[in-house]
Amino acid sequence: MVPQGTALLLRGDSGGLSRGRLLDDLRSRDRQTGVQPVEWVRRGSGRASRAAPPRATMQATIRRSRPAEECMHILIIGVGSIGERHLRNLLRSDGVRCSFAEPSLTQREKIAGDYQVARTFASWEEADLSEFDGVVICTPTDLHVPIMARLVDAGIPVLSEKPLAMKLEGVEELKRKIRKRSAVAGVAFCLRHHPLLAEIKERIVNGELGTVRVASQYSGQYWPRMRKGWPPAYAQSRETGGGAIPDHLVHSINLLEWYFGPTTSVSALQRHLELPDIATEDFGTVTMRFAEGQVGQLTLCLFQRDTLSRLQVIGDAGTARCDMGADRLELFDDDADAWKPGRAQTVDRDDLFLLQAQHFLDCIRGEAEPRCTVEEAEQTLRTVLAAVASSDGNSEFVDCVGPA
Repeated sequence: MVPQGTALLLRGDSGGLSRGRLLDDLRSRDRQTGVQPVEWVRRGSGRASRAAPPRATMQATIRRSRPAEECMHILIIGVGSIGERHLRNLLRSDGVRCSFAEPSLTQREKIAGDYQVARTFASWEEADLSEFDGVVICTPTDLHVPIMARLVDAGIPVLSEKPLAMKLEGVEELKRKIRKRSAVAGVAFCLRHHPLLAEIKERIVNGELGTVRVASQYSGQYWPRMRKGWPPAYAQSRETGGGAIPDHLVHSINLLEWYFGPTTSVSALQRHLELPDIATEDFGTVTMRFAEGQVGQLTLCLFQRDTLSRLQVIGDAGTARCDMGADRLELFDDDADAWKPGRAQTVDRDDLFLLQAQHFLDCIRGEAEPRCTVEEAEQTLRTVLAAVASSDGNSEFVDCVGPA
């Protein structure tokens, strides 16, 4: 068994653990950290991974946790579906303890019963911010910027859920505050932490695909089945972040802007076609133009019964394709006229959030910079607003005008 106070972190090897010992350690870690129990099973390769989803491939090593008084203390504001995921994965990180604020008494009591947390609050304003090393904001979208601004004023490192906002009001002042304090402030576009997608970025930068011309992605899922706590309250209104483009395609928009830089103009169409329990759009398609001539094409369907997410990045010297359903990256070898596998190892959804959590902790320590800055998130917001305007009009191209 693992000694009391031991935590496990996902790494690229098993640290010499036996197969049976590794499985025992993984189960013990989940019990000790208060994380919801999951079934760890042995794969044919001898690696330990979660039974669901079965394709998880990362392994684990053991590291000693620090005493509570030496742990980094993180406050999560809002523990709905995404806030709970942040909480769960921060608790999987070495040397971290968490508190949370949640206005719903029912949800507050449930989460407090499911996880080992330091303190709970009905409102984040009840918390003494001097007790915390960092804050993660998981509120409805319209509250992101005002809460971030107050936390920056208080000198607290902050990671806000995406999108940054649904309007530009207050963003310029937030950026001014961040610059004045040299504050740690980032936005949680988690795809920037995905190893397969990061490898594509690396190959683009290194010129391995040649001059990239086109990137396209199609994503489909049956959201009522995928979403815990269906239907989400925020999806009833655009103002709180609902809609196919602002809530879902925003991830892919931000990803392509990470690859190619700011969008110059965009054409879009989003519609509510099927799901009766939400009032915002459940289908969307976006065409993006970039300054160096690249074109991006993104499509999303939220009522598709099967699950599919496939990205292709096409250059004049090669193609990269990433099938997120099969968790693989492939590169086309023109000389061999065949596809070959990429280098990166995939992660499951929780492990992706663990990588994001650990990066935020590194930012707090001064060992890293935010993977997505407020300035970059603002550019994505401008693209989203232009896309919504295009869709509400005649789907004509709309310029994504940046700040003067």
